[in-house]
Formats: sequence, structure tokens, C-alpha cells
Amino acid sequence: MKKTLLVTSALAGLVASSAVAQTTVSGSLDIISRNTAYSGTAANAMKSDSFLGRESQINVQNKGKLNIGGLEYAAGFSLEFDGGKDVAETVGSTSNENLYIDFINPSSATTLTVGIDHIQNSKNTGLKTVTDFIDDVGGKVISSNLVDLGAKTKEYMGVGITQGLGASNLTASYLYVPNATNMGGGDTGSASEDSGSNSAYEYGVKGDNVFGVKGLALEYWKNHRDKNAGDSYDSNGRKYAVNYTYGDFTLGAIDAKSDNGTYVTNTNVVNDTRLYSLSYAVNKELSLSAITGKTEITNTGTRTAEDESYKALQVGYNLGPVGVAAAYSKVSDIAGTANNDAEQLSIRLSTKF
Repeated sequence: MKKTLLVTSALAGLVASSAVAQTTVSGSLDIISRNTAYSGTAANAMKSDSFLGRESQINVQNKGKLNIGGLEYAAGFSLEFDGGKDVAETVGSTSNENLYIDFINPSSATTLTVGIDHIQNSKNTGLKTVTDFIDDVGGKVISSNLVDLGAKTKEYMGVGITQGLGASNLTASYLYVPNATNMGGGDTGSASEDSGSNSAYEYGVKGDNVFGVKGLALEYWKNHRDKNAGDSYDSNGRKYAVNYTYGDFTLGAIDAKSDNGTYVTNTNVVNDTRLYSLSYAVNKELSLSAITGKTEITNTGTRTAEDESYKALQVGYNLGPVGVAAAYSKVSDIAGTANNDAEQLSIRLSTKF
């Protein structure tokens, strides 16, 4: 009995010790006005859509030292509240943001992480522009897997490791997801979590001022998910990104490819995207960006009639505690369908607290 009591006391003390660590609470708020007008001869011709959208997020973070080997830890979670969600979507999007426990070895620049939506990943374009082109235009207009590259690995609970690569200024990472549909069930488990989904992984490197070259930023990503029962194909994603800043100008380019992305089950859809950007910091408040590119779409070995193509202009202004970004975007031949076009104007207000 005495031994049992000692073990119980030790466990209780371990949990309680987190109170002496450093805890911070922060947040962010985005409000966006988006106006989309469709044109051409496709089914969407002459339709339009205008709305005000929003996203708010609360972040709770904790960090401190472990009582072994000079190791450190960090832990946290975020609550994100998106507009326009039904009940099921709201539960998922609220609780799957940046949840993690990290074990850190400062001397070797190694971090072991367990959680979801935390480790560095392939999300977003990788272009250094006023705002992210994908977020501005939105998934309803862009059909390609730019929105979720390949296996979309970072959206599921997993275990990963990041490693600083010293003088190169690059950080490498690897994330393993045991179940590529599990966003995190209850801690006691339930039958509904027996989805039969296969595992997935993503690895990559990224960094700024790499190899000692001031202004040079590089990224590389590769992910994979084995096909599930009933699926015909595996999911794969691959992306290269490079940005170079010289003075007030930044040039950027990406090459991203998705084979049978997460949402496609019975057809082998391949999206091969190239985007190019030029940004100019007029002064410390005002910045401009221009983006162009296209996606080649192949469906079960057959190229679509047209390439999905993009053009965008962005203007950002820093008001101190509030940022304002306006963007004009045009997407032509959506989903590779000729004369299926859309133009969009968006204005975004952003603040952090």
C-alpha cells in the first residue's frame, strides 16, 4: 500500500508542477469582405456572391523546463471560430487548431512534438506576398489541390520531429499520422474512431537566409497517404518554393503537385501548379504584390481542355494595431473547364491581441 501511495503522489505532483511554468494567452481576429463574379459559358456563368466573413482565434500556450537532462517543453492549444459553419464543422474547426506538447533539446535544436496543426508544414502557397493567395481566393474558386496539398497530413493527430540544421539556417521536419482521418477523438476512445483509414506522413525543410545568403528563403515538402479500402489510388503531394528579397523587392516561385488529393477517391486527378510573385515594400506601411500562374489538371491520364490560370494584385497597409489588405484576383478555366471564369475583390482587416 505504501508503494502505491508513493507512485500516486508522484504522478499528482507531476501534473501540479505545470503551474510554475510560463503561460500566455493571445489571439487574432480577421474580418473579410469578398465579392465574386462568375462569367463565361459554364454552369456558373452570370452568378455572383458577396459576403462578410470572419475568423477569430484564442491561443493558450505554456512553456518551461523539464526536470531531466536540461530539456525544455512547450504545450498549447487554440480555439478557432470560423463563420459560416454548420454544427459538425464548428466542433471540428474549433478544436483542431495548433494543439501540441513539445519536448525540446536546446543543445541539439531537436524538438519532438505530439499533436495536430502545429509542426511546420506545406499549408499555404509558400510565396512571400501581402496576403496568401489561397486564403484570399478561397477553396470554392480554386479547384486545384493548392488548398490542401496531397495527403493534407498536418490536419490530423500525429507525432513529429523537427531538427535545426545549423549554419544552413534550414529546419527539417517529419510528421507521422497513424490515422489520416482522425482529428482527435476522446481520450478514452470510441467505436466511431475505428475508421479504417490508413496512415500518412509529411517531411520537408524550410528556412530564411539559407546557406548564408541574405534574403534567400527555401521550402521543400513531400507527403503521402496510402489508399483506404474502397479507394483506387494513394494520395501524394510535393512542393518546392523559393523567395528572394533584395532591398525592397521580393521575387517568389512555387512548383506544387498533388496526385489524387485527400478528397478524391475513385479518379486519379493530378494537379501540377506553378505560381510566380513579385512584391514591393513601398515603405514601412505600404506593400504591393502581383501573382500569376496556372495549374495543369490531368484526370485518369487525360489532360483537361484548359489549364486553370490565376492573376492577382494585392495591396497591404499597416495601421499599427490593424492591418488592411485588398486583393483583386482572376481565375480562368476553373477545374480545367473552358470559359468557366471568376473575378474576385476582397478586403481583409486583421488584428492581434
